Amino acid sequence: MRRALVLSLLASALAVIVPSGPTQAAIGQPTDYWTEPSSTNVFKDTLPTRESGRSIGLDTATNEWEGAQIVVRSAVAFRVDGVTFSALARSSGGSIAASNLEYKFVTYQTLNANSMFDSCCSKQPVYPVTRTAPGEFPDNLSNALAYDVPARTTQSIWVNLYVPKGTAAGIYTGTATVRTSRGDLAVPVSVDVRAVELPDSKDGTFDNSLWNTFNGELSWDPGGDNMAASYGLTRFSPKWWELMENVVEQMKRHRHNQLTIPLVGQLMDAGSTRNANGTYTFNWSRFDEVVQFFLDRDAVKRIEGFWVAADTYNYRVNHQDGVREVELINRRANGTQFRDYAPWNTAEADSYIDQFVTSLRGHLEAKGWDDLFWMHIGDEPHSDAEETAYRHILGRVKQNWPSVKVGDAMFAEPWATRLSPLVDVVVPNLLNYGPNAAHYDQLRQDGKDVWIYNCNIPVGNYLNRFIDQPQWHQRMTIWYAYSRGLNGYLHYSMSGWLAPLAQDEVKGDHYIVWPDKPNNTIESSIRWESLRDGIEDYEALALLGRTNPGLAHDLAYALVQSGEKYSPDTGYQARIRRLMLDAAGGRPVVASDLALGRSASASSAVAGSEASKAFDGSASTAWQPSSTGAQWLQVDLGRQVQLDGVRLAWAGAGASSYKLQISYDGVRWTDAFSTSSGGGGDDFVGVNGKARYLRLEVGAAGAAYGLSSFEVAGFALAKVNLAGGRDYSKPAPVSDHLDSGFESSDGLLADDWGDKRQYGYRSSPVSVTFDLGSAQTVDSARVHAYEEYPAYRPDTVVVSTSTDGSTFTQKGWLPRTNDRSGLWYDFEFPPTSARWVRVTFTKTYGGNASALFVDEIEIYQSLRSVASNLAAGVSYAKTPAPSGAYQDTLNGGRESTDGVIAGHHQDAIGWGVNIPVGTTGVVKVDLDLGASKRFELVSVRENFDLSAKYFPDTVRVLTGDSLGALTLRASADVSSGSQWYHLPTGAVTARFVRVEMEKFSVGSLQDWIFVDDIAIYPSG
Repeated sequence: MRRALVLSLLASALAVIVPSGPTQAAIGQPTDYWTEPSSTNVFKDTLPTRESGRSIGLDTATNEWEGAQIVVRSAVAFRVDGVTFSALARSSGGSIAASNLEYKFVTYQTLNANSMFDSCCSKQPVYPVTRTAPGEFPDNLSNALAYDVPARTTQSIWVNLYVPKGTAAGIYTGTATVRTSRGDLAVPVSVDVRAVELPDSKDGTFDNSLWNTFNGELSWDPGGDNMAASYGLTRFSPKWWELMENVVEQMKRHRHNQLTIPLVGQLMDAGSTRNANGTYTFNWSRFDEVVQFFLDRDAVKRIEGFWVAADTYNYRVNHQDGVREVELINRRANGTQFRDYAPWNTAEADSYIDQFVTSLRGHLEAKGWDDLFWMHIGDEPHSDAEETAYRHILGRVKQNWPSVKVGDAMFAEPWATRLSPLVDVVVPNLLNYGPNAAHYDQLRQDGKDVWIYNCNIPVGNYLNRFIDQPQWHQRMTIWYAYSRGLNGYLHYSMSGWLAPLAQDEVKGDHYIVWPDKPNNTIESSIRWESLRDGIEDYEALALLGRTNPGLAHDLAYALVQSGEKYSPDTGYQARIRRLMLDAAGGRPVVASDLALGRSASASSAVAGSEASKAFDGSASTAWQPSSTGAQWLQVDLGRQVQLDGVRLAWAGAGASSYKLQISYDGVRWTDAFSTSSGGGGDDFVGVNGKARYLRLEVGAAGAAYGLSSFEVAGFALAKVNLAGGRDYSKPAPVSDHLDSGFESSDGLLADDWGDKRQYGYRSSPVSVTFDLGSAQTVDSARVHAYEEYPAYRPDTVVVSTSTDGSTFTQKGWLPRTNDRSGLWYDFEFPPTSARWVRVTFTKTYGGNASALFVDEIEIYQSLRSVASNLAAGVSYAKTPAPSGAYQDTLNGGRESTDGVIAGHHQDAIGWGVNIPVGTTGVVKVDLDLGASKRFELVSVRENFDLSAKYFPDTVRVLTGDSLGALTLRASADVSSGSQWYHLPTGAVTARFVRVEMEKFSVGSLQDWIFVDDIAIYPSG
């Protein structure tokens, strides 16, 4: 299936497989912080993952905004008084002024349920969601300058950077300083600026329309005046113009370049009238004021005339009767004017259309705005009768203004495909675009504008913009638009605040910004930021596409193949985006080619054009097979790597039919990509997987061809995946989802039901066991979750190791994914000797949870020895004594040093201490190493339960040569990822190590501290 912030944690490779996470706070650190990319939804109880960092790293073009998050948390309440920024400086000269950085506090919306379409009847859910409702979900970006953070609460601070036009390419660095009541936090910031300048929104290639009510109501049934209800303002009052000044600035920076104008409303605001004979006098003064206001601020690419033709609850019939009505101005008997609707097939409607369109045309031509203007006829026609009405109204409009551009959102087939050739702006829904892509793509090739839209549909696994979906959905929606050659996006509601969130079936459908009445402005949302980011990426892709359209398309396609098939891996998204920016900015597309100079072979080659010529870094040489029959080309990368993709530069005619295979051992291969429609030139094949060997298999060709370059994007793994390419034992899968033989070790990630890259069960438990061939030292494992449909994921995953194949020791238990993207079960444990590694899945079946799918399993060789854990097996004293049934009894009362990793608190592998509600408890574990020993790192296992929060608020490490003289060395209020607190002590020599765990008991499920393993290492 399924951005581009790089968090400078260690090296990029370490973020994938090394148990790192953010370094814990040093002694005296006022509070804990870490950093996340903008693509991460940060909740109030979010803790770091192994991918979390301690600095912000951004990748940008110029004339672009890009964001990241500084996340703070403490065991005690504190106040963030603000964030200040230094200028960002380039080592070779030049800087980005501090005024180009800003911060916002992420705030929350309470959802009473997760998004679901037609909740009364067909009950179509949205999946996957970021969290199960009810609960508080991140969305708003507050305009507050300071913020109070409660104790034991995670708070994200959104940091935005604007890179001005003309900024020289290069890396710029500086500091963001978070000012808090407990001291300052200095966070390093860097940005890699590419030599590519994005056009302003009004000059861009992409159109973005979010219908809004700032200029008046659009709906035929608005439920009130939105501006009056939300701000207490009357249109055209001084305060309203002040609000509009703020709104237009936000629209510009978020690349909202369509000016939505409610035409009848603006005419009535200006006093337009209908006399008793049905003759209209149109006053365009208010319309002119608004349009000129936006034009003067360079905020408009196109004027979107909004005019309703819908089946309404109108003032005469008072019910929806299946007949479309035309919006118009009417006159009561007493002469007052009002907004009304007349059935489309009446003389009254025709008369209004004739007079209205004629006046509109003449006015726009006189103003010189006619080329900017397009208008609507009627939203979403969905029956034969509505098609007839639409054709009549459209014909009447065109009769009066033949050249006017028109368009509407249409989701219902076959009416959408039948009507779309008649309009100029074609706007299918994501839902009906996919099955009818050939039709709509042809319209685009014919020169029409073709956009996509979403609303309360589509649901399921489709990209959309609901609050409980991942933040990056909007960004990837626009990448999809580029990959399909579409040039616009529409959503029917930017600011429909009169619709209560609790009553929304799909959460956030009515609004992507929020009202800020005290400041007379609006609040952005993390979803609106995502949409802006996607449009900026589109403009960068479009610039690349001018010189290399195939590469631009392929990079977009690497991330999004359809509206419901895309990469949900945010790290992969960021890396592909970096490749795109490099290419657009004139840098090498694959700056670090993993295949350069590596050993290669081929099925055949013309003399002087051997296999190595495709890997020598020269564009003037090429591999050329000696015949046009089926051929292969293979490269050994020399070590296991994380693959991001392969760039193929064909010499002369390219192969039309080929496939790319990957392998860990060069013997067993799996297909990662295939095509029968290659066009030569420059191809990029996106592959999110792991391998050591790559193989290109080319089908029989009609003419000679060559391959001048075979470049591999990605990075080397820092540790060896011992499971890669290995056999394993398992129960027989169900017949409709069999295992090809090594789906769990082939390096290729399963995506959806149709790719058959996973195997399935309807039983529980299921154990998959790897025989590593000989005893190996291992310290981590990763299990890939089924991406498309979380209902097919397990309830729990357990990793166990064995030296004899019969007695297994538990090394980890997880009830859910715990990486940044929600795709992996990450297990970390002290180094252990193992020949056999077993992964056990449990699942309760029922309802939609009708299957269990198993995919990739990775087992990593440790860089440490078993003996490096100085705490292994040592004795310790604990204060107070364990409570109730949760005693420390296993392995002679050494559950904290026995190497058996606890899971659920009831599994009797760890021990616990009850903390009375309303009090603070401290658990002390004093480890005796037997003699003074040198070490630098103490790691403490965090209890990770699905619902209970039985982990401490604060962990401290003290050391000394006697328990009566201990020195505080490190402390932390958050874990480091993968459920461990990694506390660097500095180089210390001591015999005794005390681990203190402190917690304030706030109530049920937060009133215990459960203690598990502690490890001590000579080096960090």
